[in-house]
Amino acid sequence: MRLYIIFILILVSTSSLCSQMRVENLNRGLVAVRQHDGYYLKWRLLGNEPYNTSFDIYRNNKKINDRPIADVTSYFDSIAALNSDYKVKAIIDDLETEMSSSSFIINNTQGENAGFFDIPLRQPSEGIHGGKYFANDASVGDLTGDGNYEIVVSWSPNNARDNSHRGISDNVLLDAYTLNGEFLWRIDLGPNIRAGAHYTQFLVFDLDGNGRSEIMVKTAPGSRDGKGNFLSKGSAADADHSIEYRNRSGYILEGPEYITVFDGLTGVELATADYWPLRGNVSDWGDSYGNRVDRFNATIAYLDGERPSAVFQRGYYTRMTLAAWDWRDGKLSLRWTFDSDDAGHEQYAGQGNHSIHVIDANNDGRHDIVTGSAVIGSDGTGMHTTGMGHGDATHVTYMIKDHPYPQIFMPHESGGHGVSLRHANSGEIIFNHRNPNDVGRGVGAEIDPEIPGFHFWGTHRLGLFDINGDVVGDVPNSMNFIIWWDGDLSRELMNRNRIDKWSIRNNSSTRLLTAEGARSINGTKATPVLQADLFGDWREEVVLLREDGQALRVYTTTIPTIHKLYTFMHDPVYRVAISWQNSSYNQPPHPGFYVATDMDFPPPIPNVVIIDQR
Repeated sequence: MRLYIIFILILVSTSSLCSQMRVENLNRGLVAVRQHDGYYLKWRLLGNEPYNTSFDIYRNNKKINDRPIADVTSYFDSIAALNSDYKVKAIIDDLETEMSSSSFIINNTQGENAGFFDIPLRQPSEGIHGGKYFANDASVGDLTGDGNYEIVVSWSPNNARDNSHRGISDNVLLDAYTLNGEFLWRIDLGPNIRAGAHYTQFLVFDLDGNGRSEIMVKTAPGSRDGKGNFLSKGSAADADHSIEYRNRSGYILEGPEYITVFDGLTGVELATADYWPLRGNVSDWGDSYGNRVDRFNATIAYLDGERPSAVFQRGYYTRMTLAAWDWRDGKLSLRWTFDSDDAGHEQYAGQGNHSIHVIDANNDGRHDIVTGSAVIGSDGTGMHTTGMGHGDATHVTYMIKDHPYPQIFMPHESGGHGVSLRHANSGEIIFNHRNPNDVGRGVGAEIDPEIPGFHFWGTHRLGLFDINGDVVGDVPNSMNFIIWWDGDLSRELMNRNRIDKWSIRNNSSTRLLTAEGARSINGTKATPVLQADLFGDWREEVVLLREDGQALRVYTTTIPTIHKLYTFMHDPVYRVAISWQNSSYNQPPHPGFYVATDMDFPPPIPNVVIIDQR
């Protein structure tokens, strides 16, 4: 019997490690960016293709390369007529595959090394409480099923409020647009969802594997779908949409709370259920006026190692809860719940962050949830907590070359904990530099190819530290996002509308992009609307808000590279990072493997299977 049990355990373990995560059926993502008298071309290496896949390039249906392009997924066609039509064919096992669709043409340039295009927006009229609307956080998904990404952007009124501040806000709106600027729909979350950075975390992802992304978000009576209809399914079937539950201070502390799935193509309501957990007694969350009860985060995670689930978090200052939801076969169901009020979970209270992250912390083939000082396992049980409490920022990825487990870097708000680096599987501390202040921001990334390896820094002069926690230079001039922009494998600093290259030896930066006519969002946080590998090769695009507020402005690099990587959007850890990027205080995405100057090539082949519904 004992041998039989051991055999079964090995079988289960092997099965989980061999399972493949289902990812989007993306097209080649070919873009052509005008550069001097020609075009700089970039395209995707897809996650289900051999690394040695090579490519032929066609301009106006005529092949223009002498030999197949194998070492990179980019090409500079130095002389070409304006608006030339480009296509590529992949060559696998010496056979040409199907021709790609025509390239997306970008004729606007910014400086020497960037192209950009605008996505016109339908700015809402002023709200009934006087709020003027500005485009805020965004996410992407293939809403139409054509292999291209569409963008879902939230509209925040300027009377939005942080949870700690009183005041009545206007409604939160969600719009969907194609990258060509076609408007698809608008969802109005209604008067019973308060506007502010910590209230509405929206998820855009293909949750049921039908080839098109859905939208999942917290709703309430008064919410309308993309056709303008009030919610009417499940828990909302008998809702009274005429009631406004806000109190005199603007807080909404009573009334029904829902979770709703909307169709990505039309915005139509697909299913609605009671939110978990409901707020209950507000004071049980740590105050009586509504600050702590309405602190939310949300993310997608592959909790079973194969299919995506939605995870919604409520609370982190005191009581901390998470609920995992599945949208499968037309049914919305709870997979599991986690509550720090439950017996055995008490040590997880107060350990969450203004951000949420996903990683396979223990290499079992399933995603785990990182919420600040705590890690919650794929099965909804606690894995570890440092007990160092709440913070704002987190960076989670493989930071030590050849180490079997990923790491977590975190600045801390209280307790004098400063900044810490720990192993994600066990919580073992690698280094901890204490500081009596609220260390509100911090970054972990490789930023200089001349000094390979990850480096770390935070506010209050904490850093620049190497992987051992030793000081090796000055703190870089940005505490914000980091981005793959130039041609090397280190990341660049992104802050406001600028991208800089940092030199550790010289303690100085070189400007790579100033996005004239565009700006960041979220006030002093100065974050992009979105950062993601939206198209082209593996490097990332940045979405900002045009200065007049009437359009999103999407920037992409034209700096040459000698490196070839799979599209990051077919790395499940990176892909779900785009889903959680809009949560609370936005954080930049990281992949689920080690990417740095000294990384090994070829890179790991993504353990994924492409959804084939087109």
